[in-house]
Amino acid sequence: MIWYYIKTALRNMRTNPKFTLINVAGFAFAISVSLAITLFLLKEYSYDRYNKNYRQIIRLTDAKKNSSEIDYRVKDILLQHFPEVKNACYVDCYNHPVELKYGKEGTYLHTGAMSVDPQFFNMFSVPVLAQQTATPFQDKNSVVITESTAKRLFPNENPLGKELDVYDIYPVTVSAVIKDFPANSSFTANFIVNAQNDNFKFKQAIGNSDDLSTYRWPFEIYVQLKKNEKPEQLIAKINAHKELLKPYVEKAGFLPLKDIYLHDPTTGVSNRKGNAKLLQLFAAIGLIILILAVINYINLTVAQQAKRNKESGIRKTIGASRKQIIGQLVAESTLIGFSAFLIGTLLLRLMLPAYEVAFNTPLNFNILYHFPTSIVLLLSILILGLVSGIGPGFVLSGINPVKILSGTTFISGKKNYLRQSLTVFQFAVSVILIVSVLIVRRQIQYVKHQDLGFNQEQLLRLDIPWLKDQDMNKTSVLASELKKSPYIRDASVSQGVPGDIRFDLGYKNETVPSIVADSSFIKTMGLHIIKGRAPQPSDFGKVCLINETGYKHFGFTNLDNKRFNNYGGYDIIGVVNDFHYSSMRKPIGPAFIILASKGFPNAISIRLSANHIGETMKFIHKTWQNVMPGYPYKYEFYDDWFNSMYKSEERLAQTMSIFALLAIVISCMGMLGLAIFAAERRTKEIGIRKVNGAKVSEVMAMLNKDFIKWVGIAFVIATPVAWYTMNLWLEDFAYRTGLSWWIFILAGFLALVIALLTVSWHSYRAATRNPIEALRYE
Repeated sequence: MIWYYIKTALRNMRTNPKFTLINVAGFAFAISVSLAITLFLLKEYSYDRYNKNYRQIIRLTDAKKNSSEIDYRVKDILLQHFPEVKNACYVDCYNHPVELKYGKEGTYLHTGAMSVDPQFFNMFSVPVLAQQTATPFQDKNSVVITESTAKRLFPNENPLGKELDVYDIYPVTVSAVIKDFPANSSFTANFIVNAQNDNFKFKQAIGNSDDLSTYRWPFEIYVQLKKNEKPEQLIAKINAHKELLKPYVEKAGFLPLKDIYLHDPTTGVSNRKGNAKLLQLFAAIGLIILILAVINYINLTVAQQAKRNKESGIRKTIGASRKQIIGQLVAESTLIGFSAFLIGTLLLRLMLPAYEVAFNTPLNFNILYHFPTSIVLLLSILILGLVSGIGPGFVLSGINPVKILSGTTFISGKKNYLRQSLTVFQFAVSVILIVSVLIVRRQIQYVKHQDLGFNQEQLLRLDIPWLKDQDMNKTSVLASELKKSPYIRDASVSQGVPGDIRFDLGYKNETVPSIVADSSFIKTMGLHIIKGRAPQPSDFGKVCLINETGYKHFGFTNLDNKRFNNYGGYDIIGVVNDFHYSSMRKPIGPAFIILASKGFPNAISIRLSANHIGETMKFIHKTWQNVMPGYPYKYEFYDDWFNSMYKSEERLAQTMSIFALLAIVISCMGMLGLAIFAAERRTKEIGIRKVNGAKVSEVMAMLNKDFIKWVGIAFVIATPVAWYTMNLWLEDFAYRTGLSWWIFILAGFLALVIALLTVSWHSYRAATRNPIEALRYE
């Protein structure tokens, strides 16, 4: 019987090649997109689960401060006082690459780095390829490098025991080589230093005095629990004895290792962070696109009903049961689904590079060959075939064979209503996706043109690498030389700039983003003093400024006797206007601008004249070569730099546009199917109307009016759903565009135009058909 079903299905597919091609193409594209989304979801949800102990590892947090930055000394307190803890370590992932140098000739490499407690290698699954001693770190000056870094620095040498210079200042020795962290790891470093080496405590200490014993050194604390211990019970016990962790933690919290990548609400130092909402959105889109393809198949199958009515009637007359007719339709849909799956898989393989660009991550195609995945996919094809075939099967098998053979068959109102509802659903999805694309693109434009609080026009950032001790004064020399150009209005040396603040200094037991700069910084950036006074060159090393938000946040009513006590102390002499020092996703928080030479300058901000940009850029490059010979020359304009912060949103807009286009194409196929059905069902009526003098435009209006009504209903349904969905997405931005009514009207209008263009072609053919042929139609 099954073989008979397959033979009949193949015959029907051959006799209806256009119908088969449309269905297979629709399913194939839907399956290709859905499989790509599945690969992306599998990758994102697998983060950090490669660690053998991932179920027992948690990261400690300070729930009151919503922060994962905790003093490293908490590790020893946990091991001493809480027997539930099997092991613990502390980690600091650097926000910026470090510069490594090997050999007198100077093989330079800029790479990601982190400092870790030696216990890190016992807690996490880090395969060691080679090491000098029993442990990866031989001593405090030992470092561990990844396999790829070893090949780049020592292509033909044994890296063990080799000496590297970090920033050409700190000598370290390679004591071990590990495999690169996998692509689904939250850690991305290629260079790992011993956190017990004081030279590499790049994270600034938090404190309010010059007594270093009162300072806190923030790291991330990872805790491995003993088997069967519950993290909730440990945290409750810690909070019951919170005096043990004072002053380091106010209220303990935790986050499982497996949840850090996607569900980390804290501020911390982990390298990678995913977006759980985005994954849910993509999962929904993948499922909806498959549903659209199924609906498309049902509509096209029912649209061909007139050609299959007699077949069904004859089969029922000679004894075929309703179950057998449904089985035949299910066999056809399964065969089409299997063919589409093979083509869709091939499309996925061919388009994998494009999908990787869209998702901004490598995808593992080979995972589809794994046994569990293959079984799930085969079951999915069977379910897809069952769902796609059972609906048309019930429709065709439910018609009275006497009516079929007498030529009086018709489609009942309920079945017609179901088919129309499916089409309404398709276009409701299309409207939602069109609205989503329009709002995402509008939000991108909004944040790109938002006032940043400083003048980013003709403002250039010149990156300063980590300098040798004897070259530290060259930064100020370079700034002075640059100011000699008549086309450079000003220049300022700083450690940290808007969009790249590297200092988080302590004030009133809080971490506050801080920029250390010279006295030209305010003028160069185009900031404004709104209270107090502007700094003078004579103030250097004595004063600082605070932004408006910080002034209000710390409860200031005036600046009398207000001091910032880090590193000897600075008088707070003025309040500057709020300026964005990170993306628009975050609200502006407190910030300090410190007039001092603490830290290593990492940038020169240069204010250019509007004219002679090309000539000025040549002058800057030549001046750099004269003052900084041998150091890499790198610059970026501030407006380009801030715009680059929204690359993920731009990729989302591009991906959503592709998904929306595919959904619209599939929906149009379903709409075309209904147009074919409507024209065939009303063929004689059209002929009679034309004989009685009906115009082509009148016939087209008659055929198209129902489609206009369905799109209108789809618009009404889609509008509140789209509003809710996009409002939820916009919540990730502290500064966001409004959900204007015209966006929804435009989306509905576009959907209507697309629908009319789709059905009008077939309506026109039906309206211009010879009425004699129409009257002969059976």
